[in-house]
Formats: sequence, structure tokens, C-alpha cells
Amino acid sequence: MRVCHVWERFWPIEIGGLERYILWLSNYLSKKKGIEFSLVTGRTKLLLVTKNIKKYEDADFLKVCRLGPNPVDLLNGVCMYVLGYTPKLVEKMKFASLYHEAAKWKVAQSADVFHIHGIWSDLEYINLGIYLSRHFHKPLVVTLHGGFVGDPLHGGMPLESPAVKNILKNDVAAITTYSKEVLSTLHKLGLEKKSYLVTNFVDPPHFKNPDTVPPHDITVIYVGRLEPVQTPELVIKAFKQVNDQLPNAKLIIVGYGTLFGYLKDLIKELNLEGSVSLAGKQTDVRKFLWNSDVFVATNFGYIASLEAWSAGLAVVAPKFGILKETITHETDGLLVEPGNVDDLASALKRLIADKELRRKLAVNGAETVKNYDIRAVAPKMSQIYQSILEK
Repeated sequence: MRVCHVWERFWPIEIGGLERYILWLSNYLSKKKGIEFSLVTGRTKLLLVTKNIKKYEDADFLKVCRLGPNPVDLLNGVCMYVLGYTPKLVEKMKFASLYHEAAKWKVAQSADVFHIHGIWSDLEYINLGIYLSRHFHKPLVVTLHGGFVGDPLHGGMPLESPAVKNILKNDVAAITTYSKEVLSTLHKLGLEKKSYLVTNFVDPPHFKNPDTVPPHDITVIYVGRLEPVQTPELVIKAFKQVNDQLPNAKLIIVGYGTLFGYLKDLIKELNLEGSVSLAGKQTDVRKFLWNSDVFVATNFGYIASLEAWSAGLAVVAPKFGILKETITHETDGLLVEPGNVDDLASALKRLIADKELRRKLAVNGAETVKNYDIRAVAPKMSQIYQSILEK
């Protein structure tokens, strides 16, 4: 079986959630089920493939094929704008160029299944997957990478959009989601026969600490992109309240983004320079998790929370989207009101002061994350591929 992923932004300078999903799923199923995987994606912003990205593209389990725009396409686009072509016409011509380029790739011509990722506000590569599926008369799988129904600019799935409804009803053989809320909406749209709940996954042994943790100050860790939608500043503001009462506690922020400079200034403004550190870009977060005790998530910390559980940490997260479906309050984590600094601060202070509660949540979290083990989840996707081919 040959599966061709289609997704526009595969730039894993730092491996994020969706990049990791494609990489790990392809790696596991290629070894365990003998499935051949490829990926049709866009060129990087600089039209170059950096060494950090290239090492993933050289992997034997995933052949990555990058499409335009190339410098000639960009020049032609500029000329068309100057000559008065409408933006819509330019976009149509750009899409036609992508489609014809993709259709020439052997990975597209030989694919048994096309697998597209996400339904966001920009449907260009979604439509590319649809056109390839139609052209080669092969079934199409869509994985919805969003934990709630709502505005795609805030991480939601715009399932009420007429364009999205039309795609899901008429062009797709199977739809997978990791959210019960999203699945419920799919059922309401009459798509229950081809909709599947398939949780996201993690490799727990990969994150398990092989060594004994040396004595250290109680440390809280946040891992994620430092972007406005992620609201990492909430963590720092909550930790200020923690620091006022528990000055020996530490906070480490792992990640990078447009808010990095702002957060650095915020730490200084709140006099937290001795207690809060910014670790910046990291391709391997395990050593930071292993030297921490409490993981704090904001609204989009789903995968990072699974990794924290695997590393043996207690988890605090907002009662929001997929996180409220994943975490059982007071059993394997603490849920707080989204965006509420005081509520988050109270939960952190409670966990830092209560060693037994930290241990309980960590132990139960390690048990819960077994349900998200790639060994249990990835075969479900293989079964979906096989079932739509049989149909």
C-alpha cells in the first residue's frame, strides 16, 4: 500500500505537532505494516531546504516532494499583478501550476490513498489533495487537526463553512478526528458513517527518564510556540503570584516565536529574572521535562501534555477543547479556567506545595497516556486505509 500525505507547511526546523504526527505515523506504519509513505508539500519560505529539514526528508520511511512557487513563478505573479490581472486569477493560475507539477510526481501517480491534513481557512493544499484524488481515482482521507469546532485562526475546525461541508460530504472517503466535540459535529452533518475518532499519539518510552533525577528546586515547565494564540504570557503572570509565596520555585519556558522578546521584557518587569528562564528553540525537550516537576499547558498544549505525562510530570491545563476531554480533573491532572491567571496560579501553588498530589497526578497520568501510545493508535489508521481501499 502506498499513502501520499498532502500538507502545505512541512518545515520542521523545530518539530511541532502536525509535523511530528506525519513523521511518527509514517515511520511506525512503514516498519510495522510495510506501508510506503510520501508527502506532497510546499517549498520553505526561503525556497531552500535547510540541513535541519533535510535530515527528515532523507528518512527512508517518508519521501518528501516539494512544490512551487519557484523564483520563476514568483516573477510571473508579480508581472501579472503589474499588468492588472485580478488576484483571484493569479491564485487560480498558481494553483493550476501546483496541480500540474504534483500530478507529474511518481509518488502521486502510484498512490493508493491520499491523506490530507487539517481543514483551515486556506484550502489551497486541501484542494490540491482533492484534485489529485479525483485525477487518479484514489480514495481520500482527511485528518482534522483541531480540538474544537470554531475559528481556524484560533485553532478551531470551521466545520460550518459551506466550502468545508461540501468537501467532507462529496470528496472524502474517511474523516478522522481526535476530538469528541468535532466528531459530534460531524455526526450532526450526517457524516457518521465515514467519521472516526482516532486520538493523537505519543511514544511514551521515548520520553521516559532513564536516569534518577538529581535534587533540585521544584520546577514548572511550559513547552510550546511563543505566539499570541498560545498565550504563554499567562503562565509567566501566574508564576509571579507563585513566586511571591514560594520564591524557591522555578519556571522554564521552552519554545520560540514572535513573543520571545515581549516575554523576556515581561520577566524583567515582574522581577522574575532569577526564577524564570527562556530556553528558546529546542529540537529535543526531554532533558527539560526530566528536570521538571509540573507541566503547565495553555489552550493548545495537547501533545505536549501527553509528552509530559510520559516523562512523569504532573499536568495543569485549561478546561478547553481537547484538553478537557483528555484530562480528568483531580485524577490525572488539574483543569483551570481558560485565560484565568488567578486560577492557574492557585493550581500551581497547590501542586508545588503538595508533593503527594504531584505524585498522584503523575502516576495516574502515566497510566492514562497508555491510551495514546502510538502502538495502540497507529494501527487504527492502517485499518482505515485498508477499509476504504476494500470499499
